[in-house]
Amino acid sequence: MMRNLDIATLRSLQAVAEYGAVTRAADALNMTQSALSMQMKRLEEVFGRPMLVKVGRGVILSDFAQDLLGDSRKLVALNDAILSRFTGARPQTRLRVGLTSDWLFTKVAQTVRAFRADFPQVELIINDARSKDLRIQMRRGEHDVILTTEFDAPAGAIHLAKVDLAWFGATGGQAWRDRPLPIANSPHCAYHTVGMSALEQAGIEWLQVVSDGGTDTWRVLAAADLGLTLLPRGIRQPGLEVVDHGGALPPLPPTWLNVYVADGPARRTASDFAGYLRRVVCEVAAAA
Repeated sequence: MMRNLDIATLRSLQAVAEYGAVTRAADALNMTQSALSMQMKRLEEVFGRPMLVKVGRGVILSDFAQDLLGDSRKLVALNDAILSRFTGARPQTRLRVGLTSDWLFTKVAQTVRAFRADFPQVELIINDARSKDLRIQMRRGEHDVILTTEFDAPAGAIHLAKVDLAWFGATGGQAWRDRPLPIANSPHCAYHTVGMSALEQAGIEWLQVVSDGGTDTWRVLAAADLGLTLLPRGIRQPGLEVVDHGGALPPLPPTWLNVYVADGPARRTASDFAGYLRRVVCEVAAAA
């Protein structure tokens, strides 16, 4: 006899995936840890497969649960859409998203499109800014969820991946051979301080190509072989490639890809969106 799935258990599964811990997931859903653990047990009884795997003091989703997660999102979204249409009970319809400029690229656009298809009742408002500005804006209540690149993994962040920084230049370019080394990276970017410090420690003289401009300005200059810029490895940009310098340039530290979800009425929707970001970030991290 066919059994029925409990939407609440699927919501709990999604929360554990987003927060990486039963305690934090339970807090987000306004339920006790034991109640959430019981819901995971119900899913295990339905499918006869484990949902969670212990890793150290925490837990992660099992391989089976990861496979289940994609379809469960669709079912939860369809449940909400049906209730909205036939009862007039509308879910949170506006989600304010802040993305660091580095990650406004094709895969993120595809992720936004997939989210809108699964959550048609949610209006997305997307803005980009530097990571430090996104954190400030969230504290002011301007965003429901943000994606940042940072050199640490602060408490309260959902840590998606750690990706190495790399020197990027024009495809087949030679600017990396010049001395002083021309830099096409904003002085206001967090990567700039780290990169220039690495150059100075290596005894490499450098110069700033220009002193101002937006993100597109720096990448156009780099693509024109007028200087180098710094980006997380794995991000593909037209006309740019990771410089194969053979050790002529210093190594760079890794950067953390973090998501922050604000407390408030949009928290659940923001957590759902964070799950879509996790998938695309993990794809990029794997490619790196």
